[in-house]
Amino acid sequence: MEQIVEKLGAALPLISSTTGEIGSCAAFTIAAETPADIVQREALLDLAMGLQRRRKSSEKLRRGRLPSAGLAFVARDAAGAIIGTVRLWDVRLGEGGARALLLGPLAVEPSLKCAGVGSALMRHAIAKAENLGHRAILLVGDTPYYARFGFSADKTGSLAMPGPYERHRFLALELVEGALDGACGVLKAAGRRQRSTGLETAA
Repeated sequence: MEQIVEKLGAALPLISSTTGEIGSCAAFTIAAETPADIVQREALLDLAMGLQRRRKSSEKLRRGRLPSAGLAFVARDAAGAIIGTVRLWDVRLGEGGARALLLGPLAVEPSLKCAGVGSALMRHAIAKAENLGHRAILLVGDTPYYARFGFSADKTGSLAMPGPYERHRFLALELVEGALDGACGVLKAAGRRQRSTGLETAA
Protein backbone atom coordinates (compact mmCIF):
# COMPACT_ATOMS: atom_id res chain seq x y z
CA MET A 1 0.00 0.00 0.00
CA GLU A 2 1.37 3.39 -0.97
CA GLN A 3 1.96 5.78 1.90
CA ILE A 4 2.90 9.42 1.69
CA VAL A 5 4.94 10.70 4.64
CA GLU A 6 4.76 14.36 5.62
CA LYS A 7 5.61 16.42 8.68
CA LEU A 8 3.09 18.24 10.83
CA GLY A 9 3.55 21.96 10.42
CA ALA A 10 5.41 21.63 7.14
CA ALA A 11 4.77 23.80 4.13
CA LEU A 12 3.19 21.38 1.68
CA PRO A 13 3.55 22.03 -2.04
CA LEU A 14 2.96 19.00 -4.27
CA ILE A 15 2.73 15.72 -2.40
CA SER A 16 5.58 13.32 -3.09
CA SER A 17 6.77 10.02 -1.72
CA THR A 18 9.64 11.62 0.16
CA THR A 19 10.12 12.32 3.83
CA GLY A 20 11.00 15.84 4.90
CA GLU A 21 12.66 16.90 8.13
CA ILE A 22 11.01 20.04 9.49
CA GLY A 23 12.50 20.82 12.86
CA SER A 24 11.00 18.58 15.54
CA CYS A 25 7.55 18.32 13.88
CA ALA A 26 5.90 14.92 14.09
CA ALA A 27 5.37 12.88 10.94
CA PHE A 28 2.05 11.84 9.51
CA THR A 29 1.24 9.49 6.68
CA ILE A 30 -1.46 9.56 4.02
CA ALA A 31 -2.78 6.20 2.90
CA ALA A 32 -5.84 4.56 1.40
CA GLU A 33 -8.69 4.16 3.86
CA THR A 34 -9.42 0.58 5.00
CA PRO A 35 -12.52 -1.01 6.57
CA ALA A 36 -10.68 -1.05 9.90
CA ASP A 37 -10.68 2.77 9.83
CA ILE A 38 -14.47 3.17 9.99
CA VAL A 39 -14.87 3.68 13.73
CA GLN A 40 -11.97 6.16 14.03
CA ARG A 41 -13.06 8.01 10.90
CA GLU A 42 -16.62 8.45 12.13
CA ALA A 43 -15.44 9.62 15.54
CA LEU A 44 -13.16 12.17 13.89
CA LEU A 45 -15.98 13.45 11.65
CA ASP A 46 -18.30 13.83 14.65
CA LEU A 47 -15.60 15.71 16.54
CA ALA A 48 -14.60 17.98 13.67
CA MET A 49 -18.00 18.61 12.08
CA GLY A 50 -20.67 17.75 14.64
CA LEU A 51 -23.66 15.46 14.25
CA GLN A 52 -25.40 17.95 11.95
CA ARG A 53 -23.04 16.78 9.19
CA ARG A 54 -25.55 14.06 8.35
CA ARG A 55 -28.17 16.66 7.38
CA LYS A 56 -26.13 18.31 4.63
CA SER A 57 -27.36 18.17 1.06
CA SER A 58 -24.18 16.36 -0.02
CA GLU A 59 -25.22 13.51 2.26
CA LYS A 60 -28.05 12.75 -0.17
CA LEU A 61 -25.44 11.96 -2.81
CA ARG A 62 -23.38 9.78 -0.45
CA ARG A 63 -26.06 7.85 1.41
CA GLY A 64 -26.02 4.17 0.52
CA ARG A 65 -23.01 4.58 -1.75
CA LEU A 66 -19.32 3.72 -1.61
CA PRO A 67 -16.64 6.31 -2.31
CA SER A 68 -15.22 6.37 -5.82
CA ALA A 69 -12.80 3.47 -6.28
CA GLY A 70 -9.35 4.32 -4.98
CA LEU A 71 -10.38 7.76 -3.69
CA ALA A 72 -10.82 7.49 0.08
CA PHE A 73 -7.83 8.53 2.18
CA VAL A 74 -6.81 8.97 5.80
CA ALA A 75 -3.92 10.76 7.48
CA ARG A 76 -2.35 9.00 10.48
CA ASP A 77 -0.03 10.31 13.13
CA ALA A 78 3.12 8.47 14.21
CA ALA A 79 1.07 6.32 16.61
CA GLY A 80 -1.31 5.24 13.84
CA ALA A 81 -4.28 7.33 14.98
CA ILE A 82 -6.41 8.89 12.25
CA ILE A 83 -6.00 12.67 12.27
CA GLY A 84 -7.55 13.47 8.89
CA THR A 85 -9.92 12.07 6.28
CA VAL A 86 -11.10 12.88 2.77
CA ARG A 87 -13.30 10.93 0.38
CA LEU A 88 -14.52 11.50 -3.17
CA TRP A 89 -17.81 10.24 -4.62
CA ASP A 90 -19.08 9.50 -8.12
CA VAL A 91 -21.87 11.79 -9.33
CA ARG A 92 -23.55 12.73 -12.59
CA LEU A 93 -23.95 16.32 -13.72
CA GLY A 94 -27.70 16.37 -14.07
CA GLU A 95 -30.01 13.65 -15.39
CA GLY A 96 -27.97 11.55 -17.81
CA GLY A 97 -25.10 14.02 -17.67
CA ALA A 98 -21.37 13.43 -17.63
CA ARG A 99 -19.69 11.89 -14.61
CA ALA A 100 -17.69 13.89 -12.09
CA LEU A 101 -16.53 13.61 -8.48
CA LEU A 102 -17.95 15.18 -5.34
CA LEU A 103 -15.32 15.76 -2.65
CA GLY A 104 -16.19 15.57 1.00
CA PRO A 105 -16.08 15.61 3.77
CA LEU A 106 -12.55 16.83 4.39
CA ALA A 107 -11.91 16.78 8.14
CA VAL A 108 -8.88 17.16 10.38
CA GLU A 109 -8.43 16.62 14.10
CA PRO A 110 -9.32 20.09 15.51
CA SER A 111 -6.06 20.56 17.41
CA LEU A 112 -4.11 20.06 14.14
CA LYS A 113 -6.07 22.34 11.82
CA CYS A 114 -3.08 24.56 11.07
CA ALA A 115 -0.57 21.73 10.68
CA GLY A 116 -1.02 21.19 6.93
CA VAL A 117 -2.87 17.88 7.20
CA GLY A 118 -5.91 19.12 5.28
CA SER A 119 -3.79 20.61 2.51
CA ALA A 120 -1.83 17.37 2.17
CA LEU A 121 -5.01 15.34 1.93
CA MET A 122 -6.48 17.69 -0.68
CA ARG A 123 -3.40 17.67 -2.91
CA HIS A 124 -3.09 13.91 -2.61
CA ALA A 125 -6.77 13.35 -3.46
CA ILE A 126 -6.70 15.72 -6.45
CA ALA A 127 -3.55 14.10 -7.84
CA LYS A 128 -5.00 10.61 -7.46
CA ALA A 129 -8.30 11.63 -9.10
CA GLU A 130 -6.40 13.07 -12.04
CA ASN A 131 -4.23 9.96 -12.34
CA LEU A 132 -7.36 7.80 -12.41
CA GLY A 133 -8.72 9.75 -15.36
CA HIS A 134 -11.46 11.76 -13.68
CA ARG A 135 -12.35 15.03 -15.37
CA ALA A 136 -13.78 17.31 -12.68
CA ILE A 137 -14.25 17.60 -8.91
CA LEU A 138 -17.05 19.51 -7.16
CA LEU A 139 -17.55 20.38 -3.51
CA VAL A 140 -19.41 22.68 -1.15
CA GLY A 141 -16.96 24.67 0.96
CA ASP A 142 -15.28 27.97 1.76
CA THR A 143 -13.84 29.65 -1.32
CA PRO A 144 -10.84 31.25 0.47
CA TYR A 145 -9.64 27.81 1.56
CA TYR A 146 -10.37 25.77 -1.56
CA ALA A 147 -9.26 28.42 -4.06
CA ARG A 148 -5.64 27.53 -3.23
CA PHE A 149 -6.26 24.16 -4.89
CA GLY A 150 -7.86 25.71 -7.98
CA PHE A 151 -11.55 25.51 -7.02
CA SER A 152 -13.97 28.29 -7.92
CA ALA A 153 -17.68 28.90 -8.57
CA ASP A 154 -17.01 29.87 -12.20
CA LYS A 155 -18.42 26.64 -13.67
CA THR A 156 -21.17 25.74 -11.19
CA GLY A 157 -23.78 28.39 -12.05
CA SER A 158 -25.97 25.97 -14.04
CA LEU A 159 -25.49 23.07 -11.62
CA ALA A 160 -27.21 22.50 -8.28
CA MET A 161 -27.03 20.29 -5.20
CA PRO A 162 -30.06 18.12 -4.29
CA GLY A 163 -31.09 20.10 -1.22
CA PRO A 164 -30.37 23.32 0.67
CA TYR A 165 -26.90 24.79 0.19
CA GLU A 166 -25.19 28.14 -0.19
CA ARG A 167 -24.70 28.68 -3.92
CA HIS A 168 -21.54 30.79 -3.53
CA ARG A 169 -19.92 27.84 -1.73
CA PHE A 170 -20.62 25.39 -4.56
CA LEU A 171 -17.20 25.09 -6.20
CA ALA A 172 -15.53 23.08 -8.93
CA LEU A 173 -12.11 22.18 -10.27
CA GLU A 174 -11.66 20.99 -13.85
CA LEU A 175 -9.00 18.30 -14.13
CA VAL A 176 -9.52 18.39 -17.89
CA GLU A 177 -10.02 21.81 -19.43
CA GLY A 178 -13.61 22.30 -20.55
CA ALA A 179 -14.91 19.28 -18.64
CA LEU A 180 -17.75 21.34 -17.15
CA ASP A 181 -18.63 23.34 -20.26
CA GLY A 182 -22.37 23.16 -20.76
CA ALA A 183 -22.94 21.10 -17.59
CA CYS A 184 -26.35 21.77 -16.02
CA GLY A 185 -28.92 20.26 -13.71
CA VAL A 186 -29.03 18.78 -10.23
CA LEU A 187 -26.19 16.45 -9.24
CA LYS A 188 -27.20 12.79 -9.12
CA ALA A 189 -25.55 9.94 -7.19
CA ALA A 190 -23.69 7.60 -9.52
CA GLY A 191 -21.42 5.61 -7.23
CA ARG A 192 -21.26 1.94 -6.33
CA ARG A 193 -24.01 0.91 -3.92
CA GLN A 194 -23.00 -0.01 -0.39
CA ARG A 195 -23.82 -3.36 1.15
CA SER A 196 -24.85 -2.42 4.66
CA THR A 197 -23.19 -4.18 7.59
CA GLY A 198 -24.39 -1.72 10.20
CA LEU A 199 -20.93 -0.13 10.52
CA GLU A 200 -20.39 1.88 7.36
CA THR A 201 -21.72 5.38 6.98
CA ALA A 202 -21.49 7.59 3.94
CA ALA A 203 -20.77 10.82 5.77
